[in-house]
Amino acid sequence: MHAEELKVKLRDILGNQIEFNKEFDKYTDTIKNIDDNLIEWCKIIKEGKLRANRAPNREDALVFIKKIGSSNRCIVIKIKNGIFTEVHLADHAYYDKLRKELGLKSDSKYY
Repeated sequence: MHAEELKVKLRDILGNQIEFNKEFDKYTDTIKNIDDNLIEWCKIIKEGKLRANRAPNREDALVFIKKIGSSNRCIVIKIKNGIFTEVHLADHAYYDKLRKELGLKSDSKYY
């Protein structure tokens, strides 16, 4: 599935207000079984069947995280009033950086 097709499907599920990170298109091509791995997961999120993480650095946000394959991650951010706002798809380094920004991960460097 191409990135634009996936974006249309995700907007159908989560709403037209969804924004995607700039690396989204690049990582779309790396996902195998995209219907099972990502689309079905987003449907489950929308139905309220998954529990979200609260983002300490963004008090208005709930965060859902999905591991896709060995190194890719998807993060969906939902604002408390029920509106889904962002879908991030990228590698593990981007995922760690975003988690730090959201307050979900502390620095893992040792001194």
